Amino acid sequence: MEALHGSTRAVCRGVSGFAVKTIGGNSDPEPEKSGDARCPYSLDVLEAVRGRMESAAARMDRPVVVALGGPGGTGKSTIAHFLCGQVPGCAVLPLDDYRKSRADRFASGLLGSHPEGNRLGLLRAHLETARRGEAVERPVFDSVAGEARTTQRVGPARILLAEGEIAAHRCLSDAFDLRILVEAHWRTQLHTRLTRDIRERKYSLERAIEVYLQSNLRDYPAFADPEADIILYRTRNGRLKLRMKPRPSGD
Repeated sequence: MEALHGSTRAVCRGVSGFAVKTIGGNSDPEPEKSGDARCPYSLDVLEAVRGRMESAAARMDRPVVVALGGPGGTGKSTIAHFLCGQVPGCAVLPLDDYRKSRADRFASGLLGSHPEGNRLGLLRAHLETARRGEAVERPVFDSVAGEARTTQRVGPARILLAEGEIAAHRCLSDAFDLRILVEAHWRTQLHTRLTRDIRERKYSLERAIEVYLQSNLRDYPAFADPEADIILYRTRNGRLKLRMKPRPSGD
């Protein structure tokens, strides 16, 4: 833990000027806001993703569960809500709300980016319920209380878009019918941490960088599956590059 704090202090010194220059600057789009159906990214690329999701749904006689994962700060929430607004019968399941309480994670020395920092049993049960065409009562994490205290009904949905960092984790790969990863240069990820986490989550600069170091640079590479059906790469100017696996035969 001391090594982590030492790294944090070093990065704070190294990026403090960067943070001052880029917060509110024009090098990247504004941080994503949950529920915003607008999208600053490449509409042609997202149209191709929408088509792949519709194709997956057409092949199955049950609801489709789609993962939208990737490291923090890549734009997953914005992309998820935009796609949901373009696909009839689609609903978003925000996976960040499946985190264990802050007290439990603190006692274990974990962030929500670690698999054991999440209620994976409940999440798997909800994904199976959604696959059966039923609604789920998802937890709603209260960032002030540090735990989920209420629930919100999601679905039933023809396509459930499960969005969050842990959607990319290897331990959940078998839980999804289609896997989408959103990636970005480390500077883009860090920029989002320094804007969103400080502005919206009220983190200090040191805390935002500490979370970035552990979540983006340690936990994500350790637990994420780098392979997916669709990989989106977000450039620094907000454009998206697309790589898809070939569609299944008969698609």
